[in-house]
Amino acid sequence: MKAYTFETGLPGLSDLIHSEYDPTYTTDKRVGLGGVGSARAFAAFVLVGTVLIGAATVTAGAVVGTGNGAIGVVTADTGASAGQYEVVIVSPAAGGGAFQVIRPDGSLDGAGNVGSPYNGAINFTLADGAADFVAGDRIPVTVAYEDGVIEKDAPWDPAATDGSQIITGINLLPAEAPVGVDVELTVLARGPVIIRREAIAWPTGVTDDQKEAAYRRLASLGIQPRVSG
Repeated sequence: MKAYTFETGLPGLSDLIHSEYDPTYTTDKRVGLGGVGSARAFAAFVLVGTVLIGAATVTAGAVVGTGNGAIGVVTADTGASAGQYEVVIVSPAAGGGAFQVIRPDGSLDGAGNVGSPYNGAINFTLADGAADFVAGDRIPVTVAYEDGVIEKDAPWDPAATDGSQIITGINLLPAEAPVGVDVELTVLARGPVIIRREAIAWPTGVTDDQKEAAYRRLASLGIQPRVSG
């Protein structure tokens, strides 16, 4: 690891990056998603997530457990993360009950009720069957993309369901994507690297809990947020 100076990188980056292993390894050139309705701003040092642009195939499996209800038609939002979601019964009831939806990365997508439409990264209605669900029953739902899917970055939004809720890096240089026009981004994508966490450009309204979750996610990418001093 070496200290990051103006001589080893682009001017201004030392405000964020304390030290890193190899700038040619830790950064990626990526596509920033064009604006919708208005230009999309990518501030310097803003966290970004990756949106998948392409048609997804969504398949619900059979119940693993006691109940014999089923999911009918199931769809996925644009950019929903690929992989296996789990619909898990958490509060069973006769002829109904409540469930949670767990994303492929293990995070919570949302909560819903048996017999009522669920709208999250995936969308469906879970019907009750002749045998009621019990706590822990689960239904796997697989989201897959065909070859040729396009990945584009958007500013991190912890409330989103299109993929931008999952941090995949830090945008290093300010950019603005006009409506419908993509831009090139330079993204700090992986470590080993130590950053100054006070330099991160947070979205409006972010909570302390969301910041802590973001620090953990960055650490999982090898990007270690530290307080300067």
